[in-house]
Amino acid sequence: MAVFKNGPNGSFSGKVGSVVGYKWKGIDVIRGLPRKSNKPRSEARLANEQAMKLIMGVLKPLKLFIRMGFRDAAEPLNMSAFNLALSRNKKHAIRGQYPDLEIDWDNLRISQGDRAGVRDLTAEWVADGLRLTWATNIGSAPGHAADLLSFAVYSPVENFWWPFFNEATRGAGECVLPHDEDWLSSGAHVFAMLVSFTGDAVSDSSHVHVPARG
Repeated sequence: MAVFKNGPNGSFSGKVGSVVGYKWKGIDVIRGLPRKSNKPRSEARLANEQAMKLIMGVLKPLKLFIRMGFRDAAEPLNMSAFNLALSRNKKHAIRGQYPDLEIDWDNLRISQGDRAGVRDLTAEWVADGLRLTWATNIGSAPGHAADLLSFAVYSPVENFWWPFFNEATRGAGECVLPHDEDWLSSGAHVFAMLVSFTGDAVSDSSHVHVPARG
């Protein structure tokens, strides 16, 4: 059942026949309900479904990063941050041919913005954890030594993301993350995201893979 707002000429909320009305970001929206089809799915559709499943699996645990990292880029497009991240990464961060699709980690992004990003990110195992270094990029506008650096570390063997929010400043140039023992045997993918010290701007994320320690 649908409920009309402001009378019969106003917007409605709920289901009417094959459409449903709802409010998104203060905007009244109407969309059609999905229709069932008995046609066999094409290879292109199967490939699209596999790609979507892959990207969803990677990004879903990163919702806190995504909301912050894609917020500014998504707002003028009238999209949610997560949907923009999903669209961008589905297009650019998958490689291979169906059914052998896989994540292209070098092209995966967990943030997108105009702030000067991390350059020359490196990672190595040290006695007390995972040591990360980067070029501070302080001379590149816009960028400031006090910008905050957050990391997301993905462990393939555990299929798990480890978040490290506001772990260091841009100007520090290095930090050491405590590591899980399983990282040593499988290696890890590390993503770095910079947020301005005022909290109103974000950089494109950077990626580095650290191999398993022999």
